[in-house]
This record gives sequence, structure tokens and C-alpha cells, in this order.
Amino acid sequence: MIWKKTLLTLLVLSSSVWAAEKKSHAQKTFSESEVTALKAEWLAEQKTQWLQQAEQREKQREAFLIADNLLKTAISSKQFSAETQRLVNALIRSLDTYPLKRDIDWAVLKAKIESKQVTADDIRAFSALYPNSPYQKQFEQLPFAQLYERKKWADLLKYSEKVTPVGMDNQCRVLASQFQLLSEKLQSESPQAQTESNRFLIADLLAQFEKLWLKTTALPSECTELESYWKAKSGITTEKIRLKAVHLFDKNAKSELSNLLPIAENQTPELKNWLVTVEQLAKQPTTLPAFIEQATADEQSRMIANKAFPQFMRTIAENTGNPDFTPYQAWADKLGLSADERKAWKVTFLNRLFDNENGNFQIWRDQQIQQLQADNLTERRIRLAILQQAPLADWLSLLSNEAKSKPEWRYWAAKNEKEAKKREASLIALSKERGFYPMLAAQLLGKQYVPTQGLLLKSDVQSRLQPQFDRIKELRDLQRFAQAKTAWIELLDELSVDDKLAVTDYAKQQNWYNLAVEGTIQAKAFDYLSLRLPNAYSDWFDLNLEGKSISKTFAMAIARQESAWNFQARSHANALGLMQMLPSTAQKTAQDNQLPYRNEQDLLQPFNNIMLGTTHLTELNAKYPNNRFLIAAAYNAGASRVERWLVRANGKLALDEFVASIPFYETRGYVQNVVAYDYYQQLLQKVEKPIMFYKDEWQRKY
Repeated sequence: MIWKKTLLTLLVLSSSVWAAEKKSHAQKTFSESEVTALKAEWLAEQKTQWLQQAEQREKQREAFLIADNLLKTAISSKQFSAETQRLVNALIRSLDTYPLKRDIDWAVLKAKIESKQVTADDIRAFSALYPNSPYQKQFEQLPFAQLYERKKWADLLKYSEKVTPVGMDNQCRVLASQFQLLSEKLQSESPQAQTESNRFLIADLLAQFEKLWLKTTALPSECTELESYWKAKSGITTEKIRLKAVHLFDKNAKSELSNLLPIAENQTPELKNWLVTVEQLAKQPTTLPAFIEQATADEQSRMIANKAFPQFMRTIAENTGNPDFTPYQAWADKLGLSADERKAWKVTFLNRLFDNENGNFQIWRDQQIQQLQADNLTERRIRLAILQQAPLADWLSLLSNEAKSKPEWRYWAAKNEKEAKKREASLIALSKERGFYPMLAAQLLGKQYVPTQGLLLKSDVQSRLQPQFDRIKELRDLQRFAQAKTAWIELLDELSVDDKLAVTDYAKQQNWYNLAVEGTIQAKAFDYLSLRLPNAYSDWFDLNLEGKSISKTFAMAIARQESAWNFQARSHANALGLMQMLPSTAQKTAQDNQLPYRNEQDLLQPFNNIMLGTTHLTELNAKYPNNRFLIAAAYNAGASRVERWLVRANGKLALDEFVASIPFYETRGYVQNVVAYDYYQQLLQKVEKPIMFYKDEWQRKY
């Protein structure tokens, strides 16, 4: 493919070359056969040169991979022998023009750092060669470890005045160096000679350490000696242990909480009992009642209870009988919670039990929603009213101004507006924006939706940034896609918005589809639809959808929403690839349709993933003919859930009502995005008659 593109370019360029030749040597006339022969000769020379360059690149790549493997071993073992260095140096002599030269130079430097052989000259040389590398800040931190190991306490403190220590290790090294210098000074003086100044310095050092101790889960070994001194000087108090416990509970640091118990051995029985209940609560949220029974109205107990209450509520069944907030109100009274804290507890309680069918609870719930005016509860109540086809005006009025400005609630406010002119004006204004609800607004107006699209400006980024592009390309050619994405984000971080758009367009042209999408995210280029929705893997979608009832634009919209065109995407649920297929779904789809499938690695191959994903969409289309909303919802949340939602809707809801009543936040957004992306793709692919909503979708009752 590369050769074909190069040859085509050469053929185009050659015409202008020969034209220039003819113009500059007007006295000589070439016959058509001579021109043809000269073109062939020139093309042969270019082809030879290209083949030589390709051969050189292959040799460089081989040398890079060998050296990289040697250096990985050296880094992991923290041993970089002279013989390994000799071999690596020999291998990288040929890499001066290789796009990943910086990467291998960094690996050499890192091997020296890990084996403690690095010198200041090594770092200076690398920094001079690569002044804009992302490693500069790491270099600034290296002297802390080097000076600490050499026990250069004064030099380390002097260096810390110029460079702020980053990370717990280096912060401890600075404090430990202060401690060592003070200890040496105090040891040389008699207790009577110790000055007020020295005592102040010690107190200040211990105060600094105490702040560090309170805000960390575990301290590095560099702080061990100072920690022992702090404890000996009565640094450990009941209040500090309790504050530390709050921090550890907040960080879910269960083992570190257990380690607090021995520290409290010489403290009061009340503190030890409190710590035991905190430790139990961290392990088991259902013990919150026991914790509160022993707790007093102190700040630390309130902080623990506030953190634990949402976790505790998740252990309560949503359909529990006779839900009652009274016991939790008593807890709040005992702990002395503030008004805001009580509100947060009540919102948590209501969100957990919102769908409870107890009639008395529902009346109380609605009263509380009106009083609390918490947007998340109000929005949920509006969705329930939509499901029940009940009046919306009173609930919409409870929303904050920020929530009212969302396209969804502007749509429903407009649809429920009784005055025709106001209704039309609101819908027209909404239809000029981008997204699913502007599409719905256009549909209600009986107009075709035409989203605004950003225009790209001409840019010289390709010539300016070619080395960075070459590096990203080589990383991708080596299938180091994570590194390529990191390099891409590093590049984007340095650019203006216009340049971000230009390099994103370049990525699209190179078929780096996932990087193009990432570029639009970094640039916040939401109106640049051609960049957000590249025509990715077009031929493979055509091939796999031939003779199937799923449109290409819909299948591509699913893939774009699922993976943002990252064919190596893997979700927390182990859904894989472009269309995020679960291995179990892929295996069943393959078996039912006599398609090849070996294991989950197949799903990381774009063609295989598209083959199985589009086939699964076709299966869902058989269940929900020509209804992208139900197909997309089933693809995301499962067909069994969609069936439950349809039973709940009971065939009474219009399309917009059904979408708004989908109970899962993720699935609601998923369906809306997919249908909008489908329409955008139709526009981008210049479909003759783009369709916003199918008749089977719009006219159906759900």
C-alpha cells in the first residue's frame, strides 16, 4: 500500500518535472518515446532509492528491537554491564536517522539510572539532544536520590530550594536530610547550649513530618528514622491517630488501618475500640449501625460516617418493605450532622429506594424531592413522569438553571409549552445546536436537521512536525499502540487549537482513526464531524454488511461509540475490540452463523471484530426490525433488559418518551449518541436521502 501511494505521487510529480524540463530547455524537442523512456528511467531510479531506504529502515528496526530487548533486561535487573553497554552502543550506531532514536537513548539512560551508573554528564547530554522531551522533569528529581545515597545532606537541601521534590520518596529524603543535619548539630552541643533557634527548627521539622504522615497511606523507608523520633517526642496523640484513620478510611487502605492498632497500643481503651469499629466498617459496610452506636458527635466520627453511608445504603435492597428514613435521621442527630450533610444522606437514601413500590414511601419521596431540589433526584422524577405520561411542568420547574439549560430538558420544556409561538421558537433554537435532542427538535418541526460543521484551515504542521509523525508511525508499525497514543497526546499538548485540528486531520489521512478521535477530544472539536467520525474500515464494513439488513452508517456508529476506533480497546467487563464484543457473545454468534472464531485474540483483529459485531447486529435486527433504538439498547445493556423496559412501558410511549425513560444513564446516552452518529455518518458519506428516524422507530408505540 505504501509503494502504491508513493508511485502514484511520483507519477503526478513527474508530469510537472518534465514540463519544467521542456520549458527550461526550449531549444531541445523530445519525442513522445524519449519522454516515456526518460520517465521510466527516472521512476526506476526512484524505485531503487525507495527500496534502499526501505531496506535500511528494516535493518534499523531490527537493530532497535535487539537493543531495546537488551535494555529492558538491564532495566528490570538493575544491572547494566560493560559488555551489555558495548553491544547496545554498537547496535545503536546505525540509528541516527531512525524515528525511535530518542526512545533508545532514553532506554540507555534509564538503564544507567536503574543500575546507579548515571552521571550528570549523561543527563546533560540527553537534555541537550532532546530539550523538549517529556523526561526533563524526571531528570530534575534524580539528584534527590543520588545525593541522599551519598549522604550529601546539605547539598540535597540546597538543591531542594531550587527544585520542588515530587513524590513521597523525595519529600521524605528532604525531611530526612534536615533531620540528619539537625541531629549532628545537636549531638555536638550540650543540652544547656542548645539554642532556641535549634529547638524551633526541630519543632518545625516535626510539624512538616506530621503533615506528611497524616496525608499518606504508607511512608517510604527514608522517613523511618524521623518517624521513630517523632513518635518518641510524643508526636502520636489520640487526635492524630483518629485523623490518620479518617484519611486511611477515605483511601480504602484496609491493611494500613490495621497497622494503626499497634500504634494506639498505649492510648486509651476508647480510642482502640473506635479504631476496631473503623477497621470493621472499612471491611464490611453493613457494620455502620454498630459504628454509630459507639460513636460520639466528634468530627472524625462524622467524617467516617459520611463516607460510609452511601456504601451502607448500597447494601439495602431497593424493594425493601416499608422504607423509613427515621432511623437514619436519629443517626444524623446523634452525630450532629450539618444541614448539608443531612441533605446528602437523604438524597442518597431516596436515590437508592427511588423505585420502591410502597405507596406511602412514594408520597413522602415526592414531597422530599420538592423540598430538596437536588437535580439528580428531580431529573429522575421527571423521567418517571414521562414514563407515566403525567404532567411535567411542576417537576421541570424544580431544576436548577444549569440543569434547565441542558438540551434534553429544553426539549421537554418546549414540547410541553402550551403557547404555540413560544414552543416553535424554543424548538427552532434547539434545532440549531448539535446532538440528539436538536435532531428531535427538527423532527417535531418537520425539518431536516443540518448540524453546524467546523471548517479546517490550511496549515504547515506536516512539514513542521514530520519527525513526530514519523515516530508515531514507527511505533504503530511495531504494534506499540499504547506508546504511540502517549506520543500523540504529548504532541497535542504542545499545540494550539488550530494546530491540534491540523494534526488530527493528518492522523485521519493516515488512517490513524483512534488518534484522530483522541485529537478531537483534546481540541474539544465537537463541531468537526469529519474528524470525530472518520470513515474507518469502510471496505470491511461494506464486505461484512453485504446482503444484511443493517446499514453501514449504523454499524459504524456502534463501533465509534463502543471503542472510539481503538481496535485494541478492552473494557472492565472484558469486551474487546472495535465493536466491544464479549468473548462469550462472539463465540455464540460465530457458532450460530458458521463463522470462524478461535479465541478472544480474534476480537483484537479489526476484520474479525467487524465480522462478528455486524453479524450480532443483524441478529438483533431480526428481533427488533429496523429499530436502531432497541438494537442499540440491546447491544449495550442486553436484550433481556430491553424486554423488561418494553413491558414496563406497556406499549404506550412515543419514541422520545421511551428513550427518556431508559433507567440506565449509560444506555440512554449510548442510544442517543449512536443514532446521532448514524445521521452524521449519512451526511459525511453523502447518502442521497439521509434519514433521522425510521418510520418503524418514530411511529411505533413502546
